[in-house]
Amino acid sequence: MKNKFILLLCMTFLIGCSSSTSTDDIDIEVLLSEVRNATSSFHNVENAIGAGWNTPLSPCVVHPQLGGMGYHYGRMEFFDGRINHLEPQVLLYEPLENGGLEFVGVEYIIPFEIHPSDEEPPVIFEQEYHQNLELGFWALHVWTEKENPSGMFADFNTNVSCEFAND
Repeated sequence: MKNKFILLLCMTFLIGCSSSTSTDDIDIEVLLSEVRNATSSFHNVENAIGAGWNTPLSPCVVHPQLGGMGYHYGRMEFFDGRINHLEPQVLLYEPLENGGLEFVGVEYIIPFEIHPSDEEPPVIFEQEYHQNLELGFWALHVWTEKENPSGMFADFNTNVSCEFAND
């Protein structure tokens, strides 16, 4: 009887452990927090430009139904295939009514010349990059600074607008 009780107790403990929260979830939150800390000074776009994200890559990007991405400021030396959560290739900014820019997130990009489109997608934050066939690269958006109802890693954010863009 005592052995059955110990066996039942051990099984209960093991089942309880297997249903606990995964450490992977915690690790991703830690990584995202590190990104937010590393980019905290970039809420001022002049700081971002001074730190090397000084190449405007597009007019303000918006989709009529899916929402916006905003302006993309690239750090061209990072377009070398690196996958480092602390070195995003692009910073995303939403234009504001007063003419300012609000930092809303980051984008990770790897050109097809470095990581061909017929290979497995790169992965960061346990998320697969997706292909942008039109522009010839792999990409992953991460909305670190502005809530996205479509999800942290969705391409477009319905909370981001280009209404005040002056393209």
